[in-house]
Amino acid sequence: GKKGWQRVKWSDSMVRLLITAVSYISEEAGGEDHAHRRKMLSLHKKGKWKSVSKVMAERGHFVSPQQCEDKFNDLNKRYKRLNEILGRGTSCEVVENPSLLDMMDHVSNKEKEEVRKILSSKHLYYEEMCSYHNGNRLHLPPDPDLHHSLRLALMLTDDNDTKSSHEDAAADHDSEDLEDFIGSEQNKRAKKSSQDFSFRNSSISLAPNQNNDACEGGGKRTQTSSRVTVSLQLEEQRFHIQEQMLELENERLKWQQLCQKQDRELEMMKLENQRMKMENEQMALELKRKELGMD
Repeated sequence: GKKGWQRVKWSDSMVRLLITAVSYISEEAGGEDHAHRRKMLSLHKKGKWKSVSKVMAERGHFVSPQQCEDKFNDLNKRYKRLNEILGRGTSCEVVENPSLLDMMDHVSNKEKEEVRKILSSKHLYYEEMCSYHNGNRLHLPPDPDLHHSLRLALMLTDDNDTKSSHEDAAADHDSEDLEDFIGSEQNKRAKKSSQDFSFRNSSISLAPNQNNDACEGGGKRTQTSSRVTVSLQLEEQRFHIQEQMLELENERLKWQQLCQKQDRELEMMKLENQRMKMENEQMALELKRKELGMD
């Protein structure tokens, strides 16, 4: 229950799962379809942290929506403050090599102390937050099952909100208008009843069978339509997941190509350095020979 949430110690896997879940929700809210984007932005505000808490629980991490929100906001605050002091590109370099901070004369001593305090935090996760803010998955491993669970959780939130709004709208109808409507309908039925009494008596034996057939046919059509709708929704979700997986695979290949290119450039630089070293040694030998010849 809501009162049964316990204090939790966030492990590395829990924090990375939290950031990954929030990144998937942000991707959903940033889709190309305008109507879908507006719908997801609305769910983003209403049921974001409930959905995150739900998928965390599915992985065995029982944290409340408020705990998820507080933890992510703390991570986001550290990330933004670091970029605010150092700049985004410089922050990456300082995170990788904190000794660079001592050579930055434009940063005040007070700000340097603040940066050191942030860097010493065990829960910085700068690289993961950098992937989240830049909309890539360089430091956030793809998790299609998590993405699918989040979509289902958000859809469930949307269904509950829609049902509640319909019930509230029905409860807010004006009672006087409803009574007037019922009264007018009763008058119409009474007048029609006095005129068509004999016709209804003659056709009463046929009406039940016709009504039953209509109800059965309508029920079958409704069930068929529901099954088709659910099937289409599942198929759409499957295509969306496949599309996401292809995009992730494309990003992975691009990253591999970039790494290979950098490795080749590094190897070429090493060879160039060796060549220059050999030339320097050769020049040194020539100088020694000349000195010996002069002596």
